[in-house]
Amino acid sequence: MAETLHLCLNCNKEIKIGRADRKFCNELCKNEYHNAEKLKAREEIASIDLALRRNRRLLKKVLGGKTEEIIGRETLEKMGFNFEYHTHHVRSKVKGYEYIFCYNYGYRDAGAGNVKVVKSFK
Repeated sequence: MAETLHLCLNCNKEIKIGRADRKFCNELCKNEYHNAEKLKAREEIASIDLALRRNRRLLKKVLGGKTEEIIGRETLEKMGFNFEYHTHHVRSKVKGYEYIFCYNYGYRDAGAGNVKVVKSFK
């Protein structure tokens, strides 16, 4: 009966010793493989976090010292705001508007191509 050939997931060399389900030829390859996987995950998260922080910074800038401000959606996009990235949604208790937040700054559709920017309700 022929043995199945097992290759190291990191360096693709044949694994000659050890258990039949072994995935790496040695500890160094195992560590390199897992460190590379963690780096990929950190890079993905870093790009998302960068977009969220940029969105928050822009909402804060638009709001200035005011409690609320209305701005054109297109203007906000031109400033670099990315509407795809946000942290959570909150429904207002008074009129039931849905606000979309980037951390503690949020916005909602105000009609006619505008958005209303607010700071957290809490």
